Amino acid sequence: MTDKAATLELDQTYAPRADFSRSAHVDAAKYDEMYRASITDPEGFWGEHGKRLDWIRP
Repeated sequence: MTDKAATLELDQTYAPRADFSRSAHVDAAKYDEMYRASITDPEGFWGEHGKRLDWIRP
């Protein structure tokens, strides 16, 4: 595969089925908010979301 073909593949997106989107835990606005938080404060974001998992040690 050429670099150009690989780039074209990565640029493609596919919209999910409507029924799948309706059952999602977050909508596009919430996703964007969470993404921005993960970029601007990764330690805080992942520190908070890491609490949702069971760890041997944090």
